[in-house]
Amino acid sequence: MGLLFMNIEWKLSHNDKRKQAYAQFLKLCDAGQATVSDIIAMGHKWMRRASLHHHFFKDCSLLSTAECLTYHVLPVSKLGENIRSHRLAVQEAIDIIRLFERRIHERVPVAYITNEAEYCGNKFFVNQHVLVPRSIMSTRFSDFLDQVTWENHRVLDLCTGSGCIGITLALLNNDIRVDLADISADALAVAEINVKKHRLQGRVNCIHSNVFENIHEKYDLIITNPPYVPSREYKKVPLEFKNEPKIALESGKEGLDILNIILTQAKQRLNKNGILIAEVGFTTAKVLKKVYPMVPFQWLKYRRPNGKESLFGMHGVLLCQGADLPKPGDYKTTRGLFAWLRALFG
Repeated sequence: MGLLFMNIEWKLSHNDKRKQAYAQFLKLCDAGQATVSDIIAMGHKWMRRASLHHHFFKDCSLLSTAECLTYHVLPVSKLGENIRSHRLAVQEAIDIIRLFERRIHERVPVAYITNEAEYCGNKFFVNQHVLVPRSIMSTRFSDFLDQVTWENHRVLDLCTGSGCIGITLALLNNDIRVDLADISADALAVAEINVKKHRLQGRVNCIHSNVFENIHEKYDLIITNPPYVPSREYKKVPLEFKNEPKIALESGKEGLDILNIILTQAKQRLNKNGILIAEVGFTTAKVLKKVYPMVPFQWLKYRRPNGKESLFGMHGVLLCQGADLPKPGDYKTTRGLFAWLRALFG
C-alpha cells in the first residue's frame, strides 16, 4: 500500500506538512484504527494552523466547520448517533480530507462546499453566485413585520441574493406577497431554487432588476441587505469573503454607491405608510449619519441570537418611514455643498 498512499498524498494537498499528516492518517484508516472523531480533530487542528477565518459559520468555531464537512460526507442519518466512533474506510477519509483542503487551501466558505446554508432555522441552497446568508437583521424579522402598517401586504427584498430574507419573511407571515429583486441573473436562479424548495411559488416572485429599474409595484415594506463595504475595507477582508461575489459586497469609496440609490428612490416605491429597512454595516452607518444628518433614521444595534443587544453601541441596521426618506438629488446636493465649501475655504 506504500505506493498507493504516496500517490494519494501528493494529490490531497499543496502543503508538505499536511500531505504527510494525511498520508499517516490514511494508513491508520487502512489498519482500521481511525474514527470520525479522529478526522474531525485532525481537520480542526489544520484549520487552526492555517489561521482560517470562521466566516461566521454556526458558532464561529472551526471545530463546527470540521464537523460539518465530515458529516456532509458521512451524514448522521446514515450512521446514527454513534457516528463519532465509526471507523473510517480509506475512501471515506479521502473524501473528507478533500473537503478540508477546499476550505483550508482555497478558503472556500463551508456553504459553497455543501451547497447549503441554515438561516433562521430554515435551509437554503447556495452557491458561489450569492452571499452566504448571515444578515445581522435576522434576529429582528418578527419585530419588523409587527412594525409594518399593512395596506396591500406586499414586501420587496432588494438585492436579494439567495432570497433568504424575503423567503424567511414569507414563511413568518402567510398573508404577505414578496418580490425578490437582484441585478444578477445567476443569483436569481439560486433564489428561484429556494422559492421552489420552500413551496412559495404562489406568493414569492423573482425580478431581474438593477435596484429599482424594473420595479413597478408599491410596497408596505422594502427590506434590503445591499452591497455596502467601502473599497478600502474590501481590500482587507479575509480571503473567504473574496470567494463571494464582489458585486454583493463592495460598493464604492464610502460604501454608499448602491445605498444612495436605494435611500433616494425607495420613497417612490413605498405605500403612504411604508417603511424601508436596510442593513448598512457598522462602518457605513457612521458615514450615513454624516451624509444625511436631517433624515430621522431609526438606528438599530446588533442583536445576538439570545436576544441581547451589543454592548458596544454599534449600529448596523437602519429603519425609516418612507415619508421621511431623502428625495433624489439630496445626497448629491449635500455632498456637492461640502465639496464646494472645502474648495472655497481650503
